[in-house]
Amino acid sequence: MGWWKQLFGGATGKSLDGTMYRVATTLYSPDGKRSAEVREFDNGQTYLLEREWVEGTIFEERHEGRMVGPFRSPRHAERFVVATAWFNGAE
Repeated sequence: MGWWKQLFGGATGKSLDGTMYRVATTLYSPDGKRSAEVREFDNGQTYLLEREWVEGTIFEERHEGRMVGPFRSPRHAERFVVATAWFNGAE
């Protein structure tokens, strides 16, 4: 069943807890109500942490704080998120 998880993006089985990362960039939707932090980990994986505006300067994490990914690179992550209906406010 491992091939199923790899093919359809299931968990890799490796935890990112304690893994160092750098924030490659933070993207904001055109209306400023959604953000996506692109995180590049030391192990070479890239993930997104998506957030939605609540009020004032408060953003709440989507997916209960779980990251979206992995992506091959920060550039691939950026391309993915800016093409989503959620990021563009259509969802």
